[in-house]
Amino acid sequence: MIIYNETAAKFLDHIYENKIGYVLQQNVHQKMNKAVSPSELRSWENSLPQMARVLRDADLKEDTHVLLEYKLPSTEKRIDFLIAGQDEQGTKNAVIIELKQWQKAKAAEGDGIVKTFLGGRERETVHPSYQADTYKRYLQNFNESLYSDSTIRLHSCAFLHNYIMARNGEPLLDTRYGSYLQQAPIYFQFDDRKLAGDIRKLVAKGQGAEIAEAIEHGKIRPSKKLVETVSSLIAGNEEFILLDEQKVAYEKVVTKYDQLKLQRDGKHVILIKGGPGTGKSVIGLNLMSYMLRGDAYVQYITPNQAFREILRKKLVGRSQSVEVRDLFRGSAAYVDVPENYFDVLICDEAHRLKEHGHMKKKIEGENQATQIMRSSRISVFFIDDQQQVSKKDIGSVALLEAEAAKLGAEVHTVELESQYRCSGSGNYIAWLDSLLGYSEEDIQLEGDFDFRVVSTPQQLVEEIVDKRGGRLLAGYAWDWTKNPKDGKLADDVVIEEHGFALPWNDPNRIDWAIHPECARQIGCIHTVQGLEMDYVGVIIGRDLGYDPHTGSLVVRREEFRDKGAKPAKPKKGQPDPLVDLVRNTYKTLMTRGIKGCYVYCCDGELAAYIHSKV
Repeated sequence: MIIYNETAAKFLDHIYENKIGYVLQQNVHQKMNKAVSPSELRSWENSLPQMARVLRDADLKEDTHVLLEYKLPSTEKRIDFLIAGQDEQGTKNAVIIELKQWQKAKAAEGDGIVKTFLGGRERETVHPSYQADTYKRYLQNFNESLYSDSTIRLHSCAFLHNYIMARNGEPLLDTRYGSYLQQAPIYFQFDDRKLAGDIRKLVAKGQGAEIAEAIEHGKIRPSKKLVETVSSLIAGNEEFILLDEQKVAYEKVVTKYDQLKLQRDGKHVILIKGGPGTGKSVIGLNLMSYMLRGDAYVQYITPNQAFREILRKKLVGRSQSVEVRDLFRGSAAYVDVPENYFDVLICDEAHRLKEHGHMKKKIEGENQATQIMRSSRISVFFIDDQQQVSKKDIGSVALLEAEAAKLGAEVHTVELESQYRCSGSGNYIAWLDSLLGYSEEDIQLEGDFDFRVVSTPQQLVEEIVDKRGGRLLAGYAWDWTKNPKDGKLADDVVIEEHGFALPWNDPNRIDWAIHPECARQIGCIHTVQGLEMDYVGVIIGRDLGYDPHTGSLVVRREEFRDKGAKPAKPKKGQPDPLVDLVRNTYKTLMTRGIKGCYVYCCDGELAAYIHSKV
């Protein structure tokens, strides 16, 4: 969707008449039925006159076309400025220009990452050239008009119109960003005439209407090149081989999709139920590869941002193909998507679905499950009711069945049982269910899974982090200071009797679980759900204890510090929903390990109880 598509002459008129903000506001209201925030309006009114000055200096033909605020399909991202026209040789060109109001920046660790002042404080974000380049590559891989019509050439750059380049060692021009700068050059405050000259070379002949039309109305689906990339990553990779009921679940979805291609009508919802470590994501990635090869428009959804980033890096890391990232989406991305826009949507970790996304508009009678089902002819949900860990989590088998019935969708259910994590030990999962009160069976722990209870948190660090290269996790029994002070994370997870203190994981590092500098940070349920590591060390806080007199687990409300997840206190005589959320949290944390899990209990009685069960 493009908010503004006009000739360069009309754009300049709107700027000179001081109407551009008003026109864009009206267009957003008409096309998206939403209001424009004051900050977004200010951004337009600050940046677009700067581009008007550049276009005036470029002395462009009146029928060169300007496109503003192009919303990348099925994402929340928008291209700031795009100009289309022909060069003197008659070649059709379109130039993406990412506009920034930055005044200074610093180089940062990580591929294509910089630091700058955003939202009231210094934050890590992507380099402007990286951003402009990936927007270009997104269009080249998803807009059929661009990847099928080789006559349109797409270019990208960034214009930092308030940024005075440092004379000695400009951070944004550091050699670490060289590959992105080569693909999308960056222009600073006093580079406006150079930018004007470069634009003129590409669109001097004007005649941009046809190009703008192709970009605005091009059909959205992955290119053949992207399909081949994903297929090559998964095919022949031992990590993605399907076994037993994984294959059954996979074939169920494939069969329904193949049938639907012939029938061209109907709607299907497929529920794949499975506990931790049953290989749900392996099935999902194989399905995505198959659907892409079958020319389906498919996306992979994960409500958990950290899990989504790790899945992306698993694939992108092998291929160096940034475009693969754009096949993965959060669960809040489908509010405005038309009915049956997608062929297939695959939703992993569906138990984490919400009523609506953060800062998203609410639609009466819809939640995220409804929106996903509405948006796709086939929707696949991987679900485990025992992994709901917040009052905001609404995903359950019952809810998905109810929402499917409202939409008249046919529901199919497959169950996964085999264990591919925890050393393949179904015994460990059964024992954990018994330990946490999900089962009344008295299970004896046996098998190859390495489980231990340690006596100090320092021992947990030594055994898990130092010796085995694993990660520490903890229940949400400590407050979280999320804003670093002087670049240092606060040591929030404090166990005074042992003189122990470490920080929660860095909220600015979505890839915390695999980043080497984060080894001595502690992951919480919201940043680890869906992930797996060889070894995990779990700190069980005082939110979970054990009463030897009643022989039962105790959940302490006052020790649970996740305010956003905490349900209201129940009425007298009613069960407390927090009990299940805390149990679910620790079951999820204690099933992240492939080879082993060690635990430290802040509650001594709980430690003794677990010891007695080992």
